[in-house]
Amino acid sequence: MSRTRIAGLEIDRLTPRDAVDRIVAFAHTGDRHIVMTPNVDHMLRLRSDRAFRSAYATASLVLTDGMPLVWVSRLGNTPLPGRVAGADLVEPVLAEAERRDYSVFFLGPMPETLKLALRRCALDFPRLRIAGVHAPPLNFEHDMTQDAACVSAIRDARPDIVFLALGTPKQELWIARHRKELDFGVALCVGAGIDYFAGVQRRCPKFLARIGVEWIWRLLSEPKRLGRRYAQCLLFMPELVWEQIRDARRSKANS
Repeated sequence: MSRTRIAGLEIDRLTPRDAVDRIVAFAHTGDRHIVMTPNVDHMLRLRSDRAFRSAYATASLVLTDGMPLVWVSRLGNTPLPGRVAGADLVEPVLAEAERRDYSVFFLGPMPETLKLALRRCALDFPRLRIAGVHAPPLNFEHDMTQDAACVSAIRDARPDIVFLALGTPKQELWIARHRKELDFGVALCVGAGIDYFAGVQRRCPKFLARIGVEWIWRLLSEPKRLGRRYAQCLLFMPELVWEQIRDARRSKANS
């Protein structure tokens, strides 16, 4: 499998269609594969958060969610073919699951959102097998009883595909910590993907996403929650760019 290295992280060089095919292939193995989708915020967290780095080490597939990482990759010798956002994987993976009769499980976000997501599944994918859903309360991961309830819900359902919509870094840390206790084919960390699918959050227009300014759309939508995070990411970008240029030069010199 061809990969691109950015700031020490190996990212799979796949198109969205190739990514869906790989995920579906994982689904029926029962081997507990994990799919993570880094953006600049993830790259910044990987610098200082050892637990987050350990979680990423468990991933079978790493797909770039952020356009800035695609741009940075073009400064190296193995550019990424494009963006593969976690939210963009939800519908095509559900469609393939229905076609192949694979079961799915939704973990998070809110109970009302899950109800809307299930309603849309019933309309758009009427033959889709829903193995189960679970909406844990806020900060459930710090409550042994609530955390165990999440583990039991997935373990008892034994789904082929798990959609984790708990937000970063919670979803990555949680699935990496409990992976060996569960029984599934593949788990996708999709963040707000289920919110978008259910229609409770409005997605950025596609033309803005294509030119890499979805972050501005999200910032204007949630300035209090995202303002500090995006400011830190902007400050980190020059360092990321320099490291990619430096690594490309070293690679060229050693070839």
